[in-house]
Amino acid sequence: MSVEPQAVPDGDRKVYSVSSFNQGVSGFLKRLPAVWVEGEIAELRHNPSWGLVYLSLKDPHDGAMLPATMTRQRFAEVEPAPAAGQRVHALGRAELWPRRGEFRFSVLQIEPVGLGRLLQRIEELRRQLALEGLFDPRRKRPLPFLPRTIGLVCGKDAAAKRDVVETATTRYPPARFRIEETVVQGAGAPGRIVAAIRRLDADPEVDVIVIARGGGSVEDLLPFSEESVCRAVAGCATPVVSAIGHEQDSPLVDLAADVRAGTPSLAAKLVVPDHAGELASLDALLGRGSRALELGAQSARRMLLLLAARPAFADPTTWIANRRAEIDRARDRLAGVAERRLERETARVDGARDRLRLLGPAATLERGYAIAVDSHGAVLRAAAATSADEEIGVRLARGSLTATVTEVRP
Repeated sequence: MSVEPQAVPDGDRKVYSVSSFNQGVSGFLKRLPAVWVEGEIAELRHNPSWGLVYLSLKDPHDGAMLPATMTRQRFAEVEPAPAAGQRVHALGRAELWPRRGEFRFSVLQIEPVGLGRLLQRIEELRRQLALEGLFDPRRKRPLPFLPRTIGLVCGKDAAAKRDVVETATTRYPPARFRIEETVVQGAGAPGRIVAAIRRLDADPEVDVIVIARGGGSVEDLLPFSEESVCRAVAGCATPVVSAIGHEQDSPLVDLAADVRAGTPSLAAKLVVPDHAGELASLDALLGRGSRALELGAQSARRMLLLLAARPAFADPTTWIANRRAEIDRARDRLAGVAERRLERETARVDGARDRLRLLGPAATLERGYAIAVDSHGAVLRAAAATSADEEIGVRLARGSLTATVTEVRP
């Protein structure tokens, strides 16, 4: 709540102190409504550690200056960010700082004027289309190496048309064009540009579309930042090259196109190959291929000469004789192995036979022993196994006997 200034009587006068006067004026100014002021930002000072942003608004006609401030938070919300030299509309209230008696304009809102407002609208559309993914690099398609027909959208009798056609046909004389001349500036331009793009996109012979226009002001290039044109380019089934204005110009259609060319001439260089350069490349490839074949043939020839010089090829019967000698040696080795094996096995069998002979009953009989068997042929191992008057057999080393038992002594 404002404080009314208090005057001190001094004779027939009412005298105000400086503080009281400043407070009174400050209170009066606070009762005034917020107003819009148009001016050019002449000075701009701000720091992340400050609570206020300090600026001055200048009248471009007579140079009058208006000091102003804006809270750092509100200033940060303005997009695009205000800059020195920019013409703006500022909404605010007049204020007086009582302590120092300084007059200022407290800014609540800033909006760009004229071109600034136009740029702001373009920036808002850019953010909207970017959020929808129209500028996503993953949507970009490669250009064909050698298009059958090049579609060209340009102004009527425009220099951009001549730049594209002349540059393309110089680089690649057989280049073919389907040209859609249309209005590229003014209120009706966006609709006509969109129609031309769609006609070319519907032509099955057109493999790439170039949208070309010469330089101009932001207002002149405005149709190529219209939403309808950007959506038409992004929706094309045919790859699109944008060549609008000069290198420093950047309408939104540049972001929606598959490829951006800084100038119409550069667009022509992007869509067709360099005929002379390609022929030179082919000649170089043919030369490298011929040299490679010649080197390969020379290497194969040297290899054949080396092979022909080898004994096996000089006299093929040498190889056969060597193999025959190897076979003979192998046969002799195999025959020797069999003979040695037979000898070892014969010796082993003879040794086993001798051992069996020594351990067998025949050897025992040769030493004077005899083997007695009962009437059934069973070997008698005990005297009790027979009885007196029983006939038994006696086997000797040579021959056998039949005997009668006369006495048994167990």
